[in-house]
Amino acid sequence: MKIEGAELEGVLWGVEFLRDVNSGRDAKVGEKVLVIGGGNVAIDAARAALRLGAREVQLACLECREEMPAHKWQIEEAIEEGAILKASWGPKRILGDGNAVTGAELVRCTAVFDKEGRFNPSFDEEETTSIEADTVIIAIGQASDLSFLHGKSDIQATRGSIEVGEGSLQTGSPKIFAGGDVVTGAASVVEAIAAGRKAAISIDAFLGGDGAIDEALTESGRSDPWLGREEDFAKKKRVEIPYLPLERRLRDFSLVELSLNEEMAVEEAKRCLRCDLRLEISPVALPPEKWLEFSAESVSVAPETSGVYQLLDEKKLIIYIAGTPNLRKDLEQQLQTVKKARYFGFEEDPMYTKRESELMQKFLKEHGKMPEMNEELLDLF
Repeated sequence: MKIEGAELEGVLWGVEFLRDVNSGRDAKVGEKVLVIGGGNVAIDAARAALRLGAREVQLACLECREEMPAHKWQIEEAIEEGAILKASWGPKRILGDGNAVTGAELVRCTAVFDKEGRFNPSFDEEETTSIEADTVIIAIGQASDLSFLHGKSDIQATRGSIEVGEGSLQTGSPKIFAGGDVVTGAASVVEAIAAGRKAAISIDAFLGGDGAIDEALTESGRSDPWLGREEDFAKKKRVEIPYLPLERRLRDFSLVELSLNEEMAVEEAKRCLRCDLRLEISPVALPPEKWLEFSAESVSVAPETSGVYQLLDEKKLIIYIAGTPNLRKDLEQQLQTVKKARYFGFEEDPMYTKRESELMQKFLKEHGKMPEMNEELLDLF
């Protein structure tokens, strides 16, 4: 960021500051710290500064609270720990005594994006404020260092990101693959790991392998699709993760989120919907098929209750609509006699004669005639 005063002593850069903190180097801040930025790096820098002993930490960002790119829970935890959020303010210049930082002048940001949705901040130059600070941490404007591509014309980069094949992550140089922030821009660690796996699959295939990189760490057993019934399952709430007490968080860099104990973990696991069991219960039809194949196996799933069924021919045109006090029994009889039927559908309804009449009238209105096997009922309708 090109800003007046950026060269003063006491101006730190977000990523370098966090690297020093996490590698155990001699990272120091003053009593009053100003962090500039609204992303996760800025939030991490603010929380690290509090743990290093800063008496006051303020965080200024262009975005309003709702627009901040940092995770919402990160913002909330930083505020809970004492960080002071100054949203919708941008840095105008860093103030100093000619050698060291003494503060910063901020200007009100009225909009971060223009009408086309592009990053193009606008400011109200009449509304400014000054903040005292002996340390300013700048945590904005990150970009990939692509200087190593100099002279490599076969690897293309657009707007600071390396271009790769969407599925393969292969660059313009066939033997070079790329992933992570240098391709996507700033993203998460999990996304970078996923890109690494995708690249490993592509590289293995490129070298003549089958692209299989997964390891079987345990034998997989067949699941019992019957889970039983648990009342109020849908109302189960997520188990709250325990946190380190607020008064202990700022003493050091201990983990804030603690682990679930065995009882809590089991309780949380009970909320699992077991989506994988859909593969055990029945074949998956994508998209879901409204009509069933008219076969003995399919008819056997029909209940022995009252309702209405419809028979369809091979083109899935309705040829018969009927109500019955016993769906399965009636369908089994039709299975033996109606050779033209290839598909069917049914719905349970205690008022099956009324529902039969409704479906007949709907068909007549749409087609101007009755279903082929119901034509003798046309006069009634």
